[in-house]
This record gives sequence, structure tokens and C-alpha cells, in this order.
Amino acid sequence: MLDAKRLLTFDILRIPFCCTLFPMIAFSTPVMAGSGNALLGWQTFDTTTPGAANSGIDDTTPDTNSTFDATPVGSISPSGHYLTGAIGPSASGTGRNGFGENSNNTFLNGQTFGGNDLMNEAAESVFAWTLADGSPGAQIGGQGTAEASSWKFANSNNQRLGDFSITNHSDYYFRLEFIHFDARVGNANSPDDLDIIYLATPGNLIRKQTGLEVVDLAGVYNTENAALVDFGTAPATINISRGVGEALSSQVFIAPGDSAAFRFRWTGQVNDTAESQIDNLAFEGTFFETADLLNVVDPVSVAEANVPVMPWLLQWVMAGVLGLVSARALVNRR
Repeated sequence: MLDAKRLLTFDILRIPFCCTLFPMIAFSTPVMAGSGNALLGWQTFDTTTPGAANSGIDDTTPDTNSTFDATPVGSISPSGHYLTGAIGPSASGTGRNGFGENSNNTFLNGQTFGGNDLMNEAAESVFAWTLADGSPGAQIGGQGTAEASSWKFANSNNQRLGDFSITNHSDYYFRLEFIHFDARVGNANSPDDLDIIYLATPGNLIRKQTGLEVVDLAGVYNTENAALVDFGTAPATINISRGVGEALSSQVFIAPGDSAAFRFRWTGQVNDTAESQIDNLAFEGTFFETADLLNVVDPVSVAEANVPVMPWLLQWVMAGVLGLVSARALVNRR
């Protein structure tokens, strides 16, 4: 799936083939899930204190990350990824990290990131995107396995909040298109209202139309919105692929070196001990050469300029210039 999405590129001047010969037209129609050329996501969740299930989540190593590059060209993270993600302390200034990890293997822990949010968006298969080490996509911690893992929320107001972020380490502009997640209300006493908001600190998510950052606390998803999927009778699960541009009424991008941070907020609980969970959380989007979001590029496929001679067009120009210089020299000698 990934190879089919990547653009052919010249090995000269790192100029994408399609962008050199056929400039792309900006799309005015909504972007469909699965159309991005990069995805990173968590199938399992690392606790803040290893082995302590109630210590919150602190995870900077998404299981799935299609942007790993062993032979990078241009800027990249120390881990060898053009995109990185964080949950908890590293995701925002306050670093809300939920209550911890639930290792129950009888719910969640499916084979897809997200699903239908009433906008006809399809889930993304965990097998369709490479793992963080570049190996083929795989399910990690599925139902019925000892590695099953989900992010739990309970106990206090702060522990019903969870921050997560994405950082663009590449030299290109990353249009953030989807946030995928699966959410579950544990029982009738659990928090059953869920929303996602944007955090302006430390994020810098830019609206293409205005060039300005998305306002702090802007809403991205809310189960109380009648136009969006809500939970049924508990225990209940929803699988969501939320179009970020659609939610914010604008294409949005993360410039080179910038990040975008978000927060899950669970409310509506009857008591503090009852919990709800998040699993299979992912970001999806597309890289572009510039902030106009016209010319798609895949940094993983960009090749170093490695040709023994100059591009043919430049050779023709130089030959013409040299020819004129030589002709003038001959005239001056006469």
C-alpha cells in the first residue's frame, strides 16, 4: 500500500517527477482516509513508571511509523523518522497522561486504526503501514494476546485527560489529515462523553488559508455533537477516523521542525473508579514541498543527487552560453 502511494522521483536535484512535469492542482474536496502518504500510531502504550499500570502513559515510540528512513536525505529525527509522536509528559506543557495502561485482552486491540465517523471514512489497517523499524506492518498486542494494551482514563479529573502530539522533523510541510482512534466506555458508571481539542502550546498547527495557527482549545471531535458518532449503551466502543481539516474547516499543516498537540477529555462519569479506554491511536497525512500544499513528496522516497553529469537541460543551457561566448571571442579576434 505504501509503495503504491509514493511518488516516483528523479535522482537529480531531489525534484519529484510529477512536480517537475505536471504541477498538481489543490483539491477542494474532502481528503479521504487512506489517501495520505504517512502514518504513525500506537497499538500499545508504555506506562510512565515501567510495570506500574496506574502511573499514566509516557510513550514516545509509536509502534507503527511509515516514515523510518535508514538512508535519509535532509533533516530527520535522531531515531531515523521524519515524523515522531508522543503521549503524556513529552506531548505538551502540562503532559496529561491519563490513568495508565489496561492490559485486558478481551476488548479493543483490533487490527485497524479508527473507522467510520459518519463521514464515510474507512479504517486504516495496521498491516498496511510499516512498523517503526521499517519492517512490514503487523499487529502488536492483539485481542487474546499477552501484549494487549490500551490507554485507560479514571480516578480523577486530570487522569481523565490525555495529551498526544506529532512532530515534523523533515524539510517538508506535513498536511495533517486524520486522527484515528478507537474508544471504549467501560460500564454504566464510566465517563461516556469524549472530545478532542487542539493545544496551542507547544503546538503550531497552521491553517493554509490564513497562515495563522489554529486557536487554542479548538474542537476536533466531540461525541456530544449530533453529527458525529456517540457511544451506545455501555460497555460500548466506537472506531473513529476524524478528518482534521474537515473539523477545522481548513487544510492544516505542520511546518518543518514544528509540532501539533491534542488532548482527549473524558467526562460524564458516575464515579471516579470506573474507567474508559483509548486504543489504536494514529495520525495520518501527506508531505508537500512547500506551504502552498500543491506538490506532494514522500521524504522516504527522495533520493540523493547522484549523477556523474549535470541534468540534460542544464547542459543544453550551458552549451548555448559557451557557444555564444566562443563566437564572440572569435569575432573579437578578427
